[in-house]
Amino acid sequence: MATIQTATGPLDTAELGFTLMHEHVLVTDPAYRFQHPERWDREAQLENAVRRLREARAAGVRTMVDLTPIDLGRDAAFIRDAAAGSGMQIVVPTGFYYQIPFHYVGRPSEQLVAAMVTDIRDGIGNTGVRAGVIKCATEPAMHRMNERVLRASARAHRETGAPICTHTFPENRTGLEQIRVFKDEGVDLGRVVIGHSDDSNDIGYLESIIGAGAYCGMDRFGIQRPRTTAERAEMVVRLVERGYAERITLSHDASCYIDFFTEGVAEERIPEWRFTHIIEDVIPMLRERGVSEAAIQQMTVGNPRRIFEQTEPY
Repeated sequence: MATIQTATGPLDTAELGFTLMHEHVLVTDPAYRFQHPERWDREAQLENAVRRLREARAAGVRTMVDLTPIDLGRDAAFIRDAAAGSGMQIVVPTGFYYQIPFHYVGRPSEQLVAAMVTDIRDGIGNTGVRAGVIKCATEPAMHRMNERVLRASARAHRETGAPICTHTFPENRTGLEQIRVFKDEGVDLGRVVIGHSDDSNDIGYLESIIGAGAYCGMDRFGIQRPRTTAERAEMVVRLVERGYAERITLSHDASCYIDFFTEGVAEERIPEWRFTHIIEDVIPMLRERGVSEAAIQQMTVGNPRRIFEQTEPY
């Protein structure tokens, strides 16, 4: 057992329970919010977030790992208040997305590392919230600044022990590029989840990720492109049949609010993209295809717990 940080304080990993490893409470354009604060109704969105998180908790979700990077509007105070209002255990992130982080273009990489380490060890601003996971991303391909961010993420991980969860573009097999960088930095890949692996229909690519020692984040359930829910579930079945249940995590990459869309459009066009989809729809599909209860427990409870129990710097 180990103690990890959540939005509402320390949590024993024995209490993680059913865990969604790649979700978002709030995804916004921080520049837009800064320029137009009058168009942001915090109280209304907090009420919406609490409602959605309560629905997930009622369905059986106990813990959610928020993977909103700093430059996609991570709002630790909002996450804290949503967690407190809903009872959901939420791990808060640090880290950066795949766009070039403008603030750090002309600054040394040590400042990137220090920013993440401070979020993890001391807390995020004056919120009283400490980050418990590192997010980084690569899309559509690795470029120089992106590699700097990945290397900084690896160094912050080794300095703090916080696990790494990534965003990838599987069509270009960018998960393997991330693994190359992490291995070069001496990262224990058993503490890394390569995200969006279920966007791939190439089982050889996924086996390469697992063979390197990392986890495949099958974490876009509910998004029907480039793979349908049935296709994503079938890939999980194939991996489990090959003995890889211990290297799979499940999630949706959904959010309580995301300003990429006009409000209401995502709910209308992607109704399955919600925090309860895996419990209500995907797990029954896996059972029908012969996946055992032990394997389901491993992917949704055991693997997240093992990832977060490896907390020592090295």
